Amino acid sequence: MRRNGFFMPAGEINFRSSSFDNSVTGPSSIVDVALGPEGSWSIVDENRSKVYTYDKNGELLFVFGDMGSQMGNLRKAAGLVYLGSKLLVLDKETSSFTVYTRTPYGDLLIAALAHANNREYDKSKDDWLAILKRNNNFDAAYIGLGQAYYRQGKWDTAMDYFKTAYATEKYSDAFAEKRKEWVSQYIIVVPIVVIVFAVAVVLLFKYAGKVNARAAVSGKKKTYWEELMYAFHLIFHPFDGFWDLKHEKRGSVRAALTILALTAAVFAWQAVGQAFIFNPHGNYASILAQLSGLLVPLLLWTTSNWCLTTLFDGEGSFKDIFVACSYSLVPIILIIPITTLLTHVVTLDEQAFINLLVSVCYVWVFLLIFFGTMVTHDYSLFKNILTIVGTVVVMMVIMFVAILFSGLMVKIASFVSNIITEIQFRL
Repeated sequence: MRRNGFFMPAGEINFRSSSFDNSVTGPSSIVDVALGPEGSWSIVDENRSKVYTYDKNGELLFVFGDMGSQMGNLRKAAGLVYLGSKLLVLDKETSSFTVYTRTPYGDLLIAALAHANNREYDKSKDDWLAILKRNNNFDAAYIGLGQAYYRQGKWDTAMDYFKTAYATEKYSDAFAEKRKEWVSQYIIVVPIVVIVFAVAVVLLFKYAGKVNARAAVSGKKKTYWEELMYAFHLIFHPFDGFWDLKHEKRGSVRAALTILALTAAVFAWQAVGQAFIFNPHGNYASILAQLSGLLVPLLLWTTSNWCLTTLFDGEGSFKDIFVACSYSLVPIILIIPITTLLTHVVTLDEQAFINLLVSVCYVWVFLLIFFGTMVTHDYSLFKNILTIVGTVVVMMVIMFVAILFSGLMVKIASFVSNIITEIQFRL
């Protein structure tokens, strides 16, 4: 059985959906299967006495039946078999079988499958459009239309229908064909874009190198721009970079806050800027939510590390730890925008390349935080490892206390509110 549908073709999706008496829970208990026309097949669920019918790809076509004594319902479904266009379902509790006749809607579905199997794509399109007039929420119809247009070489239209049904794999296949067509037309543009991007990156790092070299020997107070540009030196030279960040005052809190704001903006743009293939449902969080999502763990880490290192001869202050951790986030600002743009030119089969870049980014950030902590506190490697493990433990303790305290405050507020309400009633 192919399992190319949205869910595994195994009956009930929502295990808590139940029969008329709300007593049936848990996954379906499949007791029989029957092969239908045009590659379709049906299974019967003994727990719910429901019949689920799928096409040859595992896409759900329709569901019917229920437990009960009314006409069309069953007490205990035990088997099923096709008889032409009719479906016979055995009820072992009543020792009888019920004959179900396919509706005109079901006839349209089978006709659409038949035309698609026979490569009569124009006829299958008419069938799927007729089905959508009766059920415009039927994802299989949008997928069928997308496949019909795909086989006709109409990639844009196929992508639109696949996007409507959130069929990312099929959308990716159509996009791959569209990309081939685009590359064949604009073969010169691709290398030009790559060369321009590479030159821009080289010029940016050369400019940052000049700014950092000039600031290192100027002997003057560092400007805001020089503090920001110093991040380009620090991410490639962490040992002397973090040393100068602390002792030579090459960075500042204002630059650290700027880096945090840029990181939050990058994450917010990643959420809304990814291609459909990588974010089909358009999930995103606002920039304020992203900023709080960065600040809370960063401040928690900084506070925990400062509390712990104060007891174990750490040389870094709270400010030093905060600035060092903030500067360590710079690889996110450099790499995540690139991966976000690349989602618009790669397919699902090439997703591993995107994942590799993202993994390199986060490993890079982790190593910067690791070495930044070691240099800031002037720790040995072994002591730094113990400190980081201890910091994580302290963070867990602080979160536990915060959750406990917040729960206590909620109960106190509820208690006070109840007292006020009681007084109001008595007065």
